[in-house]
Amino acid sequence: MKKLGFILLLVSLFLVGCTSPSKENSDPSATTDKSSIRQTSSAEKSSTQKSASTETNTSSTSSKVSEPNTSSTSSSTVETNISSSTIDTTSSQSSQSIDPLAGYSDLQIEYARVWLAIRGNTFRDTSSDFELHVIHYPAGTPIAPYDAGSAVYPKDVVMLTGKYSYQGVLVYSSNHDGTITSYPVPTHWQMPADQTSYPAFIRETTQEIIDNASVVAIPTGNPNDVKQLINVIVMDN
Repeated sequence: MKKLGFILLLVSLFLVGCTSPSKENSDPSATTDKSSIRQTSSAEKSSTQKSASTETNTSSTSSKVSEPNTSSTSSSTVETNISSSTIDTTSSQSSQSIDPLAGYSDLQIEYARVWLAIRGNTFRDTSSDFELHVIHYPAGTPIAPYDAGSAVYPKDVVMLTGKYSYQGVLVYSSNHDGTITSYPVPTHWQMPADQTSYPAFIRETTQEIIDNASVVAIPTGNPNDVKQLINVIVMDN
């Protein structure tokens, strides 16, 4: 009986000895696992921080790249506007400086404008040899120079005629204010032959021309038409 109790004691001691190392062996494993978890957690945090830092840097870079250069754009716009304004001004000045009537006298321009105002541009419909004849008469010149008793022009007048009588006759005096006084002198005098010898009749007929004179405003007209007429002016006196 005592032997059996001794044997059981030995077995118990043996079992206790075997169990303790097992626990000790298992603890390092748990420690290792915990250390591994800590390292993994630390690595994840580091990776997360790096990722966040990378995203921040990327966002900052994208922001810098996408920001427009407002100063440069504004400067370019101002320069473009100034350049456009300069071109427009130069073009306007160039247009104003080109005068098709430059080099012609005021009187030449006047003759052409008066003809255009009264007769229009019908000279284009005639033969290409159209000429604008100009004759000056001083104040006191008889309206019907070949008939006794004729009334006289109260002012200096200008007679404009075409190359041929059918092209028309204009007699006027300039008022020097953009208007003329036009005298309705006929192209041909239609007077009875038996009355042309009566000065009183001639006087009455020619006086009607003075009395029926009218003031006409003279527009500037088409400068090209004016120039064309100036180029065919013939000064007869």
